[in-house]
Amino acid sequence: MATNKTRGSSLERYVVSKLRDRGFAVIRAPASGSKRKDHVPDIVALKNGFILLIEMKSRKSGDKIYIDREQGDGIKEFAKKSGGELFIGAKIDKDLKFIKFDLLKRTETGNYLVDREVMEKGLSFEELVRYVEGKISKTLDTFF
Repeated sequence: MATNKTRGSSLERYVVSKLRDRGFAVIRAPASGSKRKDHVPDIVALKNGFILLIEMKSRKSGDKIYIDREQGDGIKEFAKKSGGELFIGAKIDKDLKFIKFDLLKRTETGNYLVDREVMEKGLSFEELVRYVEGKISKTLDTFF
């Protein structure tokens, strides 16, 4: 039986592999269980100057994913310093979506929340790649 950490690592490696296949330079920087004091997203992907940051979260069942306030605030700060766009890669059951971090809800205690409503606003993997490619596409006037 796979542990939560094993399932999470497997999902991270899967997303990293798919991003590489689509032409991204990718670094996997999992910090779960480490003694790191700073918070960094699980995946940093670069393509033609665009910085994509992804924090992966998964649940085998249920309909909510919580992100601790300290971790959420830390990865938001990392995104701000790096100039990257931060997404949560959320997998509940078999549904994997990539959600802009700013769309997450907040709990009364300041933690971050992904629920089914937020999941519906997320992008599939293909939609995420098209989103990034749309950000880096050049218009004709760039060449003149």
